[in-house]
Amino acid sequence: MPSELKEFATVNDETWTLVRDLRDDVNQVLEKARTDKLVGASLEAAAYVYIPKEEQAAILTKLVGDDDLIHPPVKTNAVDELRTVLMLSQVHLVDLPDAISESCEEEYISTNKESGIVVGVTKAKGTKCARCWFYGEEVEEGGVCERCSHAIKVWEETTETEFVKEVPEEAEAVTPAS
Repeated sequence: MPSELKEFATVNDETWTLVRDLRDDVNQVLEKARTDKLVGASLEAAAYVYIPKEEQAAILTKLVGDDDLIHPPVKTNAVDELRTVLMLSQVHLVDLPDAISESCEEEYISTNKESGIVVGVTKAKGTKCARCWFYGEEVEEGGVCERCSHAIKVWEETTETEFVKEVPEEAEAVTPAS
């Protein structure tokens, strides 16, 4: 095995089993929200999650990223975080189930009978980043989040080329044949 692969931390089965179970719970509620046209793509959604067991709440809290996509990230490595794993723009862990009821409509709230975890889904707050499509409160000039703005800046410096957003050409009007 290459030595650089030995440097990565081993996977914690308990953590990722919990995350996969949470993903299943979120996806069930998200599918209802999509069917009802509350949201379209999953990145248009935010999840509110209550975890009754302190040990599980502590595990998931470590995977909650910064409120907005910033560079450099503060709370996580910006990859191993709930918003990325769940493919949602925002994930909010709450202290009480009532906080979910205050943020989400009742039909988009579900309680897992085995774990007691309560999940609610609603529309994400903020503006859609034109590059990564995550929604956030902090979108910079040009319609991109701070993380994408940094990526564009690095690309421009590396390539010595100015980034120009391509605008698709409008299709020419087609006249139906008579």
